[in-house]
Amino acid sequence: MKKIIWKNFWQSIAHTKGQFLSIVGLMMIGAFALVGLFVTGPDMRSTGNHYAQKLNTPDLTVISNYGLDQGDTKKIRQVKGLKDVEFGYMTDTVLKNSDDSFRIFSKPSKIGKYQITKGYLPKHKNEIALADHYSNKFRLGQIVSFSEKKNILGFTLLKRRRFKIVGFVRSSQILSNVNLGQSSSGTGELKGFGVVMPTAFNHKVYTIANLTYQDLNRLDSYGKDYTNKVSSHKKELQSILRSEASKRKSRIITSVEKELQLKRSQLDNTQQKFQLGRQELDAAQNQLKQQKATLTAQIKQNPSLEMQQVQAELIAKEKLLQKKKQILDQKAAEVEPRIKAGKRKLANTNRQLNNLNLPSYNVYNRREVPGGEGNVVYTTVAQVVEDLAKVFPIFLYFVAALVTFTTMNRFIDEERINSGTLKALGYDDYVIINKFICYGFLSGTIGTIIGVYLGHTLLPQIVYHAYYKSITIPPIEEHFHWQISLVALILSWISSVLPAYLTAKNEFREKPAALLLPKPPAVGAKIILEHFPFIWNHLSFTHKVTARNIFRYKKRMLMTIFGVCGSATLLFAGFAVKNSISNMNNRQFSGLIHYNMIVAQKTPLTLQEKQDLNSRLHGSNIKSEISVYYESMSKVAGENADTQDITLIAPNSSKQLKNYVHLDDRQSKRPISLTNHGVVISERLASLLNVTKGDHITLTDKNNHQRTMKVADITEMYMGHFVFMDRTQYEKIFSSRYKANAHLVKLNDGSRQNTKKMAAKFMNLTGVIGVVQNTAISQELDVVVQSLNMIMLVLIVVAGLLAIVILYNLTNINIAERIRELSTIKVLGFYDKEVTMYIYRETILLTGIGILVGYLTGDLLYRYILYVVPPANVMFNPALSASSFLWPLGVIGIITIILGFIVNSKLKNLDMLDALKSVD
Repeated sequence: MKKIIWKNFWQSIAHTKGQFLSIVGLMMIGAFALVGLFVTGPDMRSTGNHYAQKLNTPDLTVISNYGLDQGDTKKIRQVKGLKDVEFGYMTDTVLKNSDDSFRIFSKPSKIGKYQITKGYLPKHKNEIALADHYSNKFRLGQIVSFSEKKNILGFTLLKRRRFKIVGFVRSSQILSNVNLGQSSSGTGELKGFGVVMPTAFNHKVYTIANLTYQDLNRLDSYGKDYTNKVSSHKKELQSILRSEASKRKSRIITSVEKELQLKRSQLDNTQQKFQLGRQELDAAQNQLKQQKATLTAQIKQNPSLEMQQVQAELIAKEKLLQKKKQILDQKAAEVEPRIKAGKRKLANTNRQLNNLNLPSYNVYNRREVPGGEGNVVYTTVAQVVEDLAKVFPIFLYFVAALVTFTTMNRFIDEERINSGTLKALGYDDYVIINKFICYGFLSGTIGTIIGVYLGHTLLPQIVYHAYYKSITIPPIEEHFHWQISLVALILSWISSVLPAYLTAKNEFREKPAALLLPKPPAVGAKIILEHFPFIWNHLSFTHKVTARNIFRYKKRMLMTIFGVCGSATLLFAGFAVKNSISNMNNRQFSGLIHYNMIVAQKTPLTLQEKQDLNSRLHGSNIKSEISVYYESMSKVAGENADTQDITLIAPNSSKQLKNYVHLDDRQSKRPISLTNHGVVISERLASLLNVTKGDHITLTDKNNHQRTMKVADITEMYMGHFVFMDRTQYEKIFSSRYKANAHLVKLNDGSRQNTKKMAAKFMNLTGVIGVVQNTAISQELDVVVQSLNMIMLVLIVVAGLLAIVILYNLTNINIAERIRELSTIKVLGFYDKEVTMYIYRETILLTGIGILVGYLTGDLLYRYILYVVPPANVMFNPALSASSFLWPLGVIGIITIILGFIVNSKLKNLDMLDALKSVD
């Protein structure tokens, strides 16, 4: 008995292999998208966590503009919950014979270690290990030299400038080799880093502290628990260090005053020595004059030989004193200007000391630390994949389940007579139903297993190869995720086994005699269109048949519309996202921002520094420039509670700003002007802070003061956060007189290479403290765009495959169900093309409706992606282009046309007599 059932089961699969394979394909596509999107993010996080644990990446990093002295280090060591803390040194330098900025770190012993790719870490003070992406430019054993500016306290940190390369390394904190962040040297953009022994630095004060915490050990550093705890530790540490700032200032003043007093004493001593020397020389000359006068009188009275000899000796002595005086005068001429310059320098230092600001202690998490842009990009890519996993597989499985349901229904209908025969022979209903359950189970399970395997292996590798050249994290680890694999299996069984059971159970309520007869065709009825004679009467016969058949087979109509709609939705959203992210760069830096760089100047400038800067600003390479007040402000915002960097620009002339920045309302295209009614903020910042026009926002300035401002308008901007205000608003918000401290510079040649070249020239000026290039955030975004483009391409291919399987499957089902009807009209003399269009016209019409509905649902999916996917400092361009509509139409249209030829060929070779045979 069982043998016969199993034989019949395998025969059924052989006879319906097209339907069987279509279910396998549908479940494979669904499982691939579901599992692939769900496991890629966790695999990336797992890789990142293991890399961070291996190198003991710090949870928090403290950097102070005045360094960290013994009082600071003592305070930091007393912080509660610390697992470990390590202090070190860092400084920005420029690689000799280039404009490349290098950040030199001291070699750590336990926290923030480095992965060695070649050679070894330095062991002596003349050795250095460079960033791995410089291994193609330098070799082991080569000598490299660096130049370094003096820091804010007036000294350089490195003891030496030349080092021998002994290794190449990757950092636990600087994960990108494309965008390493800003630098105070070179072109203003960090290009590489190096590691030297701590003894290579001047040991005055530490410059950096790396901290790890007990309760953060082994936590997922990308998870909510870690984010919340590290945010709490950060606030606590900021509070402690904020209270330490005034004490640190006092210690700096005391220390510098001691040095000034020592130098002042040295200058005074030198001056006193010269004065004493002069006094002694003057006394000797006076004494000599008296002796000479006395001797002259004696010679007149007694001109003896002895007297003449004494006179000769006095003359010689006089010449000697004159020579000494000349030497003393010569030395005085050399030293006195130095003494005066030294005293002026001391007076200037004293004035600076009196105006010294409070030290700023910057506490960074892993994503905020200088050079941590790679961590931001890596986290963003992982988050993007996880966000897409929340919605794309839902559409895929919904469509796949509907089509699978229809396929199983058709399979059971085709097996109706066979099932009736088995039932007539005495087989129980559950035995026959099990055959269909096994059919659905086998096809669904095979497809799901293939999809699960590809999801675990293929998609993670595709995403990894989209970012691996830019991010220095090791190759993505592949882990088996049994939970999502089980979910995929359950969903496939719901989609394939449950319909089989429900349909078969309902079918076998009939008697064996009824099951031995074909299922009666769907009953025709008057359709709504017939109630509109002015339309119905103008339709041809074949068009009327098409209209009636569409409503006659309502289930298949809905399946086709939903199936095509699902594919069109995914295609529309995929191409819309690709178009959005591809146009952002061009829109921002061609349509909105027209300056190439921001040049920030030192305050105050000396007369010479001012002349040098003005000379450079009016050079032949500069097209134009305007003076602005520029400051990098901050605000804690976003899902990860990161500190967002916000660029504040307050132009000296609001009218001239439009030549450098176009402020526009994105939706209305209305130009925005700066007024004294509030500030203009970028759209992404507004959405991040959930504010609209008329609301107030509070930002933190460079001195850690809170500044509250009213939002007067919101401008279109896609990358970075911006706040624009006029000088009146600046004076109102900052309670200080407006004074420009930077320049927006527009170059004649705005290419990336020339921009870097000009940035380096500006950075070489002593009056310039920094240059911000537009290319920095653009480079950071390129990695995210490349990864997202690759993911969307995969999903577009999946959507295309889904469209092929759906249309092919539903078309085959339609032909199989109506084979007798098609044979009849062929016998009646219809041409082959007419027979094909008789049935395929329905498919074309329903496909068109599905595409139109897909545009609507695709737009909803696209809006959702725009809301959840972009990183905190980026807004995708929501504008839809014609290509977003044309691509889904083109892809599904081509598939429909190709399937039309296949259907035509199939119907052309149709055996009419066999199809019209009676089954009685």
